[in-house]
Amino acid sequence: MKVGIIGAGSVTLDFADRAAKSGHEVLISNPRGIHTLKEVVLKMGSNVKLASTQEAAAAEIIILFLSREDLEVSISNLPDMEGKIILHTNNPIFNLESFSPSSEPKSSSEIVAELLPKAHIVKIFNTIGAVIVTPEKEAENKTKIFFSVANQKVKNSVKAFLDTLNFSGIDLALLKQLNALN
Repeated sequence: MKVGIIGAGSVTLDFADRAAKSGHEVLISNPRGIHTLKEVVLKMGSNVKLASTQEAAAAEIIILFLSREDLEVSISNLPDMEGKIILHTNNPIFNLESFSPSSEPKSSSEIVAELLPKAHIVKIFNTIGAVIVTPEKEAENKTKIFFSVANQKVKNSVKAFLDTLNFSGIDLALLKQLNALN
């Protein structure tokens, strides 16, 4: 599978490394310039390549990490994203004591959803280490990563993709249902 990454940060570079090691072709683009990523990309192996934003946006799954300031300009330069699965990583969930809410009335995920109304935006949240969060025995040693998306087909695709990266994808809607049972 081709994985496009638009925007470089520790989370997206970890995704790139995991995807490359899992055999995916990874195209990394950084709207602020790719020159700073050359050494990092070389260390990840031959499955990872620096690419234009247009090339990264053509992938089957796109991982998006853009600063709030870059969202509108960067997204306006993307091709038609109808039906694309976009994993949006600008979603804090842990370390909330270090998170200060923006004075902006909308979250970055809301802005991305408005700018890409025909794409499938999947909110990807921070990870936690291998702790018992799900009853799945095989998932006990995997790093948990939380996500949220309404479309069941997209949910299944994202969960399968995360599994190839050795993540245990946990749908936040499932946690909400489990919590409601308790």
